[in-house]
Amino acid sequence: MRKIDELKQAMAAKKAEIENLFEENKVEDAETAAKELQILNSEFRIAMTLEETKFDNFSKQEKTCATAPKDMAKLRTRAFNKLVLNPLRTFPEPLTDEEKRAYFNVTGSPGQPAQIEIINTKGGYLVPQEQMAQLQEFRKDFVALKDYVNVVSTNYTSGRWATYTQQDLEFQSFSEMTDIAESDVTFGEATYMIEDKGLILPISNQLIADANLDIISFMGRQLAEGAVKTENKAILTPLEKLITGDTATSIPEATTITSYKALNTALWKTLDGVYYNSAKIFTNQDGFLWLSNLDDAQNRPLFVPSVTDPNKYFYRGKEIVVVPNSTLPNKTITNENYAPFLIGDLRSYLTFFERQGVELATSSELFFKKYGLALRAVIRFGVVVTDSNAMTALKVKV
Repeated sequence: MRKIDELKQAMAAKKAEIENLFEENKVEDAETAAKELQILNSEFRIAMTLEETKFDNFSKQEKTCATAPKDMAKLRTRAFNKLVLNPLRTFPEPLTDEEKRAYFNVTGSPGQPAQIEIINTKGGYLVPQEQMAQLQEFRKDFVALKDYVNVVSTNYTSGRWATYTQQDLEFQSFSEMTDIAESDVTFGEATYMIEDKGLILPISNQLIADANLDIISFMGRQLAEGAVKTENKAILTPLEKLITGDTATSIPEATTITSYKALNTALWKTLDGVYYNSAKIFTNQDGFLWLSNLDDAQNRPLFVPSVTDPNKYFYRGKEIVVVPNSTLPNKTITNENYAPFLIGDLRSYLTFFERQGVELATSSELFFKKYGLALRAVIRFGVVVTDSNAMTALKVKV
């Protein structure tokens, strides 16, 4: 494992330790741990500097030695940044032969290698795999429901997808040299449609002058936050119908609960047993607070944090995924507020069709008066319910 990755893991663990100590009112211990985190931060910066220095040394020797895989990744990243920003620079920096070779055949149209020596007018450039990994790291700072659904990559803007339907199949007895009884198998079908989702962010021209500007490192958190928020909204749209009900699809309004026993019923009776092993409980902050105040007959909390990850909680062995109120708000029904509980196997319930990664393009026209450019990010996806039996919903008055 790279030193940088080891330090990242150590910093994350130390941060979790500080939060736990602070919650337990162990201020002195938290201060000591905070100082240790500062030391880890310093070591991380040093490790980053060393890695960048290694790449600079490689660049000086690239004419006399072969390009290593990790340095090819560096070259691809640099080439991508140039492609996106060069048309807006006063003195564009052309791609070197090494950068052209590194970027060749990495992305498809739009932004395909055939366009790399001209101003990109057909669309944006797809973010290279190395920088997509950076975006995935930024995504970890947010609750991304996409991590809990079935994700399918597709090259089409629309199509049909076979879905699961419960079968009543059973092996039949048969005698020697006699025909085996035939059974029918039926499949459902879902139609998906890919939608284009866009976001525009401003970047100052002063930053553009830096040829080494890594767009993803600089704007990554904003791009990740926007993508997660957009994906969460699309995923929650069909799920919210399970709470409020939907007459068009004959979905009844979720049952109001007053005790934890209703959760047991949902897990072990309402939900079909085939989904039990992979079932999770999704709720918002108010729903989590209601759960956290519940005790059993011996006045013990009904759910406790995971031993391996104190930021994860479980109820009867089922993970509780807490979604912020801003993402999954309470529902107002007949002038009363209810916190939602979505219970089941979300991976079976929804399929997330994704056509490509993130596409970036820039323009200097929108923010001309502000001496900046507009960075346009586009993601393309569609969300479809593929197994309506895999989830059920409850609500509690708050």
